[in-house]
Amino acid sequence: MKHILIDARLYGPQHTGIGRYTKNLLLHLVKTRLFKKYHFSLIVNQNQIDEIKSDLGYSFKLIPTNIPVYSLKEQLLLPLVIKRYHPDLVHFTHFNKPIIYFGLSIVTIHDLIKHFYKGKDTTTKNKFLYWLKYLSYLLVSFFSIKTNHIIVPSNFWRQYLLKKFKVKPNNIITTYEAVDPNFLSNKLKVENSKIENYLIYTGNLYPHKNFSIILKALKSLPDLKLKVICARDIFQDRAEDMARKNHISSQVEFLGYLKDNQFKNIYQHALALVHPSFMEGFSLTGLEAMSLNCPVISSTSSCLPEIYQDSVLYFDPNKAIQLIDQIKTLQNNPKLRTTLIKKGHIQAKKYSWHNTANQTADFYQKVLHDHT
Repeated sequence: MKHILIDARLYGPQHTGIGRYTKNLLLHLVKTRLFKKYHFSLIVNQNQIDEIKSDLGYSFKLIPTNIPVYSLKEQLLLPLVIKRYHPDLVHFTHFNKPIIYFGLSIVTIHDLIKHFYKGKDTTTKNKFLYWLKYLSYLLVSFFSIKTNHIIVPSNFWRQYLLKKFKVKPNNIITTYEAVDPNFLSNKLKVENSKIENYLIYTGNLYPHKNFSIILKALKSLPDLKLKVICARDIFQDRAEDMARKNHISSQVEFLGYLKDNQFKNIYQHALALVHPSFMEGFSLTGLEAMSLNCPVISSTSSCLPEIYQDSVLYFDPNKAIQLIDQIKTLQNNPKLRTTLIKKGHIQAKKYSWHNTANQTADFYQKVLHDHT
């Protein structure tokens, strides 16, 4: 029986989108028709063993480690841990595969945003350390792309890798991600939701997220509020300072990090969620909002039109006036809001972790077969 080892050190929502991907992939992988064909092991953080056993039971052999991600130990010691268990195939659920591991492997590349956005505004580290780590990132990501089979979450990134890095088409597949089942289980009545006069922004506040365009729009919409859901960090401090300089602090409320079960009421009573990003890998943010009865106003950038299709209102992320117009359109047309919510429900349900897991298992089989 072939042995497949999966690097699951980035497991669970505490590791944001990559953690959700890893957790949901594993939860659904055990239900695939190919799961019993192979022996599966997981490399996990030793402080998450109880959590993972609670979620997954004993379907996987767990290999605990304290080797942190993005570290020198990862590059030097993780290959030794992997070699000890003699896997036929290793799946790294993020691009940080050790350069000195030469075994057959698959890497999930969620995005390459750092190839486009770099410099002092994107980091909290000192200049020397930042550029050292950035060069390391370029080296590791280039190595991962050129020497592995690849999974990406959208065709936008598949086409980019095919064109930019000349990846062989047979070596890369797209497996769309999906809304966490906990969101889809919420059955909310569209017509009975009382709409309050605020927008939502959810996610980190890195420069590529283009948060400033929402603040520009708020200056022309003085009666409208904005609720921001994100973890507190230096980028939030910068955003708060930006709101003060634009004299709209009274319109903006930073809620900090919220657990999934705290989203429901905030989302269903909002006018809309605004997703202004210049670049995303897949972006569950809008799909989660759709599943919670919240319409979405999205930028037209990167993969967003591919993922959201006709279920949202779009605007050019460089033009605040377009965002303002779409907000006003939604304010003045309650029927449109209801239509978008219904379209959003349909769109969110197009994506399934069951499909993601099956496509991934099929890819495992293909890669192993091609190298037999």
